[in-house]
Order: sequence, then C-alpha cells, then structure tokens
Amino acid sequence: MKGALILNFLILGETAHTAAPGVEWGTALFTLFAFLVLLALLSKFAWGPLKNIMDERQHGINADLDNARKQNEDAKRYAEENKALLTKTQNEVSIMMEDAKAQAKTQQEAIIHEANMRANKIVSDAQVEIENEKQRAIADINDRVAELSVLIAQKVINKEINEQDQKQLVQQFIQEAGDK
Repeated sequence: MKGALILNFLILGETAHTAAPGVEWGTALFTLFAFLVLLALLSKFAWGPLKNIMDERQHGINADLDNARKQNEDAKRYAEENKALLTKTQNEVSIMMEDAKAQAKTQQEAIIHEANMRANKIVSDAQVEIENEKQRAIADINDRVAELSVLIAQKVINKEINEQDQKQLVQQFIQEAGDK
C-alpha cells in the first residue's frame, strides 16, 4: 500500500490521508512529463517534417532565384550579342550597298563610253560612206559629162551649127544630164 500511495502522490499529487492546500506536485510532474512527451512527439513527427518541407521549399526558392538570375544574365548577354550582330549586319549591308553603287557607276560609265565609241564609229563610217558616195557621184557626173561632151561633139561634127543651134544643144544637154 505504501507503493500505491507514492504512485498516488506522484500522479495525483495528494496523499490518501491528507489533502493539504498548495501545489500538487504529482499533477505538476505528470503535466511536465506529458508536456515533454508531447514536445518530443511534435519535434519528431511535426517540426522535423515541417522543417524539412520548409528547408526544401527554401532550397527550391533559392534555386529558382539563382536560375532566374542566370537566365537574366543570359538574356542580357544574348541581347548584347544580338545588338552587336545587328550592328555588324547593318555595316555589311552598308558596305554592300556602297560596293553595288560603285559597281553600278562603273558599269554606267563603261556603257556610256562604249555607246560613245559606237556612235563615233557610226559617225565616222557615215562620213566615210558620204565621202565615197560623193566621189562616186562626182565620178558618175564626170562620166556623164564626158558622154554628153562626146555626144555634143558628134552632133557638132555631124552638123554645122549656128549660134541658135548651139544654144539649143546646150539646153538639150542640160536636160539630158538632169534626166540621168
């Protein structure tokens, strides 16, 4: 019975014989023990997993922030590379345009020079042709004059002419020369 009283004293904080007012040490110790057991259980089953979840979440957030920083840096680098590439491309296009303009101007000058040379050759050939035609015309006229002179001489020989006949022959000669 003595053991039961001690247990009663520890658990209930009172003795079977006396009920003294004051702190009930049994109840306080039991409450403290229950609190420590509850604290241990909460630590093992609630705070540990909760802390693990919070740590994992913190790790995930940090990883996402690091990834976002890296992507931001990559985006800035890509933007700078694109800007440099755009500038380079614009310079190349500008150079190509200048080269094309210079080549077009050279071709234009070559075409104009060739056209001038052809025109000068055509003019020169035309002048030579005109001169040849002129010489042929003069030679033809001389031949006609010679023929007409021979004809006139034949008629003069065949006929003795007076002044009026001579005028008439000259007019006839001029008319025949104009017909031919």
